[in-house]
Amino acid sequence: MTPPNLTLRIGSGAGYAGDRILPALELAEKGQLDYLVFECLAERTIALAQLERSHQPDRGFDPLLTKRMQAVLGPCVQQGVRIITNMGAANPLQAGHEVLRVARELGLPQVKVAVVLGDDVLEVLTTRGMDLPLMESPHTLASLK
Repeated sequence: MTPPNLTLRIGSGAGYAGDRILPALELAEKGQLDYLVFECLAERTIALAQLERSHQPDRGFDPLLTKRMQAVLGPCVQQGVRIITNMGAANPLQAGHEVLRVARELGLPQVKVAVVLGDDVLEVLTTRGMDLPLMESPHTLASLK
């Protein structure tokens, strides 16, 4: 249970994938935050990320991830702000590697990254679900390939 007198300061670094970066930087530098959150996923965003990942297996994360991290990692480390994001989209593991790469590039080897996995059903569908019927037509999932 959280102590009743504990105050956490949470700032929103993005409310959608195309949000501006400058306000997040200002929050990282001057917001006296505990956490900076980048909420960048929507149905369309995840579909586009999955499509990109199908063509380039090392992609599939938010295209602004690198730019955003280049802007805010330094100030966040300096101010002790933790970053929470869903910019990993269809490839959270690769996004985590990209954040670590940016951290090294910025001379911030102390940066730690946690990645949450578990909602990618693509492998299960492609290996065991291709004969599943589509709800909106008489075809199966295999017909979409």
